[in-house]
Amino acid sequence: MGKNILTAAVCGFSLLCTAAFGQESKRTKSPNLLYIFADQYRLNALSLWSKPEYRHLINTVGDPVHTPNLDRFATQSVVFTQACSTAPLSSPHRAMLITGMYPEKNGVDSNCYKGRPQGVHEDIVCFTDVLANAGYETAYIGKTHWQRNEPYFDRNGNYAGSTNEPGGYYAFNFDTYIPEGRGRKSNKFWFQHLMKGGHFDAVAFSNRPELVNGKKDGEACPIHRFTPEVEADVVIKYLQNRNGERDASKPFSIFWAINPPHPPYSKVNDCKEDIFNKYYRGLNPDEVLLRPNVNARCRENSKFKNLDSLSFVAKIYFSLIKSVDDEIGRVLEVLEEIGQVDNTIVVFAADHGEMMGSHGLMQKSVAYEEALMIPFILRYPNKLRPQFNTSLMFGAVDIMPTLLGLLGLADDIPATVMGTDYSEGILTGNYGKKGKPVSSFYYMKKEKGVRTAKYTYVVRKEDYLLFNRTSDPYQQHAIRLEDISEKDACLLKSELGKWLNVSQDRWAKEKRYPELITY
Repeated sequence: MGKNILTAAVCGFSLLCTAAFGQESKRTKSPNLLYIFADQYRLNALSLWSKPEYRHLINTVGDPVHTPNLDRFATQSVVFTQACSTAPLSSPHRAMLITGMYPEKNGVDSNCYKGRPQGVHEDIVCFTDVLANAGYETAYIGKTHWQRNEPYFDRNGNYAGSTNEPGGYYAFNFDTYIPEGRGRKSNKFWFQHLMKGGHFDAVAFSNRPELVNGKKDGEACPIHRFTPEVEADVVIKYLQNRNGERDASKPFSIFWAINPPHPPYSKVNDCKEDIFNKYYRGLNPDEVLLRPNVNARCRENSKFKNLDSLSFVAKIYFSLIKSVDDEIGRVLEVLEEIGQVDNTIVVFAADHGEMMGSHGLMQKSVAYEEALMIPFILRYPNKLRPQFNTSLMFGAVDIMPTLLGLLGLADDIPATVMGTDYSEGILTGNYGKKGKPVSSFYYMKKEKGVRTAKYTYVVRKEDYLLFNRTSDPYQQHAIRLEDISEKDACLLKSELGKWLNVSQDRWAKEKRYPELITY
């Protein structure tokens, strides 16, 4: 009898294991996705670019940052050096990322802000809608900034859902809490951070009470810790799945939107002071502000008294980057511990860059390289060999269709998507009839432009800005169209006209500035 029971138990265990392994085997056919993007993180802010073997891959100097985890990740990945923000402003880029549509069509042509009409149209089928429909467990963690901001809060910052009492108040200026429904774009697991002023005093909302001190979805939970650290903890819990955060039989997608190194970055307590003290406190301006276009014009910037004050701000920015790298390293380590590295597409990217004193400017919303160019690092083990892709120029609307293509969901790309799926070319090196684009589109409401391998061309009403980045990589000397060949001038005008037509921009509809744009 004992032997029979033992035999039955062993057989039962065998069947259980067979079923489990069969389930896992089936699941591994669909790769997971971990998309990490930091706010205001520029392309040059990787210590990789300061290493002798990689310096030649970008034509300007790397920032004095310390990013060992992202450097290691880059050596395992495809590093794209020509990824363009398209719109170097948070809300427009994020809206393009999740919809695959340009600003004139998705409802977000400027930053979402209280009282403004900007917000992603609710009827659009978005990136994570497609993933959820394909059977993915979907999670969003961090900053959103794509939703129309309405006064739907009470006096205490809790979501009331109406402008009637107790609602009628704005809790946040830029970002806003997104309640259950279409605004969450089918993200089942929800942990949203909203900033009240700094990186250590954010407010969290979640549909997982254990993450917000037992509060209900919509009840504000102040969290006085470094936001990327809190978010990394949440991502790790989701990956480890100890409390049933997800169905382990299904592939998962995680979008992790990190706020730093976005401002504030003006005081030491805007970053982790131990990081600042260890890496930056004793550095002189010439050890921090390495770009010559900063040194040339910084003293004209009324925001700063001298190079020392600008250098101090840069040190805080770079300290935040180091801390972001630390938290990403923790998450990547856990992904390895749970055995999902080989079956997970991991991307590190950003919504836009940061000027940090170049051309006497701060922050973003301009076509200079410091604001427009973003890191885009993609790891897909056993499918993509590590390499540096220095020729594929793509923008925000191309990310959704390309990643869906890499996930095997090319047939599920919505008809509304206006971007291009470059997955086949990335996988095989053969871009077929699509080919590689010869330019990237630059979009802001009051100016539009294109960026080719050689030139940056931006039309501003009746005038324009033109740089030859081959001979002038720091864009210090504007030139005129008559200074370049007629062939190059015609290409720039026609490429800008093409993108304005493709994006269904109002400039194209009105045929604006025909002497500068060929439609």
